[in-house]
Amino acid sequence: MDLKEAYEIRRQECLSLQRQLKKAEKTINELSVGTYVDKEKAEHLRTINRLSQEVQHLNNKLERFKGWYSQQSNYAESKNIEIVEIKLQNEELRAENDDLKKENAELKKRLEAIYAAPSTSGNDELLQAKISALEEEILRLNSIANNDGTNSGLPTSQMPIDKKKVVPNSRVKTGKKKGGQAGHKKHALSPLSDDEINETVDHTLEACPKCGGNLKYIGERHKDTIDYKVTVIKTRHIFYEYECLDCGKTVHSPIPLSIKEPVQYGSEIQALSLALINHGFVSINRTAQIIAGLMHDQISLSQGYICKLQKRASDLLKPFVSEVRMAVISLKLVYWDDTVIFINTARACMRFYGNEKLALYKSHKAKDRAGIDEDSILAALSPDTIVMHDHNTINYNDDFQFQNIECNEHLSRDLQSLIDDSEHSWCIELKKLIQKAEHDRKLLIEQGHTSFDDEYIHGFNRRLDELLEKAVEEYQTSSNRYFETDERRLIARLKKYRNNYFMWLSDFSLPTTNNLSERSLRFTKTKQKVSGQFVSQKYSEYFADIRTYIETCYRNGVNCFNAFSRLTAGNPYTLTELSGEV
Repeated sequence: MDLKEAYEIRRQECLSLQRQLKKAEKTINELSVGTYVDKEKAEHLRTINRLSQEVQHLNNKLERFKGWYSQQSNYAESKNIEIVEIKLQNEELRAENDDLKKENAELKKRLEAIYAAPSTSGNDELLQAKISALEEEILRLNSIANNDGTNSGLPTSQMPIDKKKVVPNSRVKTGKKKGGQAGHKKHALSPLSDDEINETVDHTLEACPKCGGNLKYIGERHKDTIDYKVTVIKTRHIFYEYECLDCGKTVHSPIPLSIKEPVQYGSEIQALSLALINHGFVSINRTAQIIAGLMHDQISLSQGYICKLQKRASDLLKPFVSEVRMAVISLKLVYWDDTVIFINTARACMRFYGNEKLALYKSHKAKDRAGIDEDSILAALSPDTIVMHDHNTINYNDDFQFQNIECNEHLSRDLQSLIDDSEHSWCIELKKLIQKAEHDRKLLIEQGHTSFDDEYIHGFNRRLDELLEKAVEEYQTSSNRYFETDERRLIARLKKYRNNYFMWLSDFSLPTTNNLSERSLRFTKTKQKVSGQFVSQKYSEYFADIRTYIETCYRNGVNCFNAFSRLTAGNPYTLTELSGEV
């Protein structure tokens, strides 16, 4: 039975019940004219109630079948369209296949002609050189096409549609099924007490839904919901004026700085706007639309006003940003990284400094030394400070005194890239060596150790020396040299900066990767997807100041909306208030 037949059966049942209902009503009208006892009347009323309930129930089913039938019709129509499109694509592919067959036959003829033609040693050498060059170019292009998150910095979102996305995951598979495991406690909302209930809705029945009979109350069930309602509050602040009886001057009660216009929006609306733009990365026009919808069109913010809120927030946060900068300078371990943003169609830079509790963001027109000097952070770090970065060679400038530690995650990607391109064994073995050391380190940390013993470190360094020697041998004997520049640079970098890459062997308090900086800058890509770019350098700086505030608040356990509420009320959190001493 298909949906159309089921729909027709339900329709006939509904018509039959309607006829019975009319017949029962007609019977009551006829009986009411003559002698008619209450018992018979009650019996007929119950029959009418029962039939009315059944009619309503069948009408509901009828509507559902109508909906299902409509869905099936739309689905069938879409499938027919897809079939037509597939047929058209098939015809195009057949035509393209015929063209390729013709091209292939022509190339075969040309190749046969080349082999048949008389050759000289000079022509053979030239032809072989061209073939070798083309083979290396093919290998180079294939290596570029095979780039993903495991062997390059290419983000997963930029992977081609037809290529499987590789999401790096260091978690060990347990072999268990997905979802909640046996014995897992179900998480549900806590029951509400009677004192917490501020609204009650009664759901009653007038008659039995089965037979239409009278009902008797025997008990009740409670189901609680938690929701919210938005109420627009229009507050009038009255500031009284007085005349001094001693000096004769006119004075008034103090007016807060947050209330300076005759009519203005309150701090909560401003906080919501800032949260949507800077935390939710909603565009300005959609921010205005969302707020208008939440307030049932009683409040309509202009886009110009929302833009001004960015500048006001940044101005209020200057002391906080300065406080965070001084705290970063005093850290013993500093993470930093930068990423590309766009300002008015031009490439610019957003930079991060901080740790697990601090987040300082700075925006600059270019990714260069001038911006680093303007930040005045790296130059202010002491010789005891350790800086984690992604092999930013500018860190090794003589103007800086701090110690450098390199990110092993980026080293792993570089090794994987060479593995995919060259298949040299030294890359494979070195990557396994590092992964094993990181795994052993994790186990020792769980046992309370603070470093590897001297024997382990000596064995690691000995094996590293062997692999570097092997790397030079494989590099020199390699026949395909298109990747030689990358391999030569990586070998030279490992020799020169090996202590910076593997400082974590002797001190488990040091990190192995710069992933904290990577995560801290990830929001810039989300912002870029929504807005594309910043309209000016100033607005990118406003955004950096606001992100410094809410990200630092978040890392110290403060909800971003609470942070914005304090900010728009003119009393932003201070760093000392957030965490005492960071």
